[in-house]
Amino acid sequence: MKYKGGQGLELVFGLIIAAVVGVLIGKDASARGMSGAGWGIFTFLLCIVAVPIYLIVRKPRLDER
Repeated sequence: MKYKGGQGLELVFGLIIAAVVGVLIGKDASARGMSGAGWGIFTFLLCIVAVPIYLIVRKPRLDER
């Protein structure tokens, strides 16, 4: 008999990871003069798609100019 009780726990961990990645990308986007809230929400909702897109289109940091 298989144990099926971990499915809810996997969902919680997935949401926590998506939220943390969203916050980190949101902060980084703000530091680069981009919409931090927009990128954070986009990353939280579509993490697997948003992270590679962000890494391609991100601007240089404002303090590096």
